[in-house]
Amino acid sequence: MREGLTTGVVGSSGVGKSTLLNRLLGRDVQATRDVREYDSRGRHTTTHRELFVLPGGGVVIDTPGMREFRLSSALGEVEGVESVFADIEALAGQCRFADCAHHQEPGCAVQDAAAQGHLDARRLASYEKLLKELRYEASRDDPSAARERKRLGRLGSKEMKRMEREGKR
Repeated sequence: MREGLTTGVVGSSGVGKSTLLNRLLGRDVQATRDVREYDSRGRHTTTHRELFVLPGGGVVIDTPGMREFRLSSALGEVEGVESVFADIEALAGQCRFADCAHHQEPGCAVQDAAAQGHLDARRLASYEKLLKELRYEASRDDPSAARERKRLGRLGSKEMKRMEREGKR
């Protein structure tokens, strides 16, 4: 954060965005609240966006907390995630099977690279997590997927009731 740059502070409600801004400014300009005692979580306080000029000349925008972060439509394409993880995609092209899920399939170049330390396991986990989220987001707009989630929810509810009747819960 320096002169000529504008930075936006974003994140979930109560994570300390305004507290951080107050520290950067060296004085309390934004209202903050203590964390809740019963769960040690922050509280939503900021209700509007506001721009502040830092002593060193940089500009910071403090924002209210967000309830949910989702992949935007710009990143909502599998191709977008794949371009960010081009190294993993290149390895995937070397897998024995074209439909390799990169979990336990024989001849998986991605898992081999991770096992040999050529691919950071955390990077692979991030890649898999983003692809899983993309599949979920795509399923939200798919009526047949919505019906299946509802069916599974009903099955889960029936099982919970059965367990309660049998005294297992």
